Amino acid sequence: MRGISLLLLSLFSLPLAAAELQLFAWERAPLVQQRPDGSASGLVPELTAELFRRADIAYRLSFMPLQRALHQVQQQERSCVLLVERQQEREPHFAWVGPLLVSRLGLYAKADDNLQLSSLEQVRGLRVLSHQGSGAGEYLQSIGVEVIYSNKESLNLSMLQRSRARLWATSSAVVDSLPASPRPREVLPFLTLMEDIACHPRMDSGELQRLQDNLRQLYREGWVQALYRKHGLSLQ
Repeated sequence: MRGISLLLLSLFSLPLAAAELQLFAWERAPLVQQRPDGSASGLVPELTAELFRRADIAYRLSFMPLQRALHQVQQQERSCVLLVERQQEREPHFAWVGPLLVSRLGLYAKADDNLQLSSLEQVRGLRVLSHQGSGAGEYLQSIGVEVIYSNKESLNLSMLQRSRARLWATSSAVVDSLPASPRPREVLPFLTLMEDIACHPRMDSGELQRLQDNLRQLYREGWVQALYRKHGLSLQ
């Protein structure tokens, strides 16, 4: 009995392995895409896998619309969302790791639309399509532009083609990834955004620091830059 008691005591004294971190992603081709089996592909999942491997943090990834994911992470410790624009109103509600991605956004029109713009002042009076939760849409609204939101960029492309709105606020990477012939043309570049990993505000500080330190190291090594080139994108 004494031997069994000592064995149980030794087992209880072993450190418990940290539970897997829940990572939420939302589809944003070609940067993040969901395969038929539910797994993720694209630049961001590849970067995330290497980052978490180096930080020695186990995670499981599942897909969820951005707004739902942001709400879920505020309720659930040890959870994070991939690709969240860092905005002033969001800042205190999450713990941040980044920048994970640099997004340069423009206003796109149908290829046969002869619209010419030289400033955002000229956008007032026009309707603009944007992804739900996008800082681009919120920024445009703040200067008096009517914005129509959807949860998928493919829907925005469809609405642009059907003339539901004359402009679409998005990136060249998204436009290039979606089937459209002829492809929409950029009318006006207007915003550069840094996108981070947004985690529960009380997530373990040691894990957050490991993630941030390893992300910096990936940039220093040129690993992130090489990944961008692999996917035909640029940090410049």
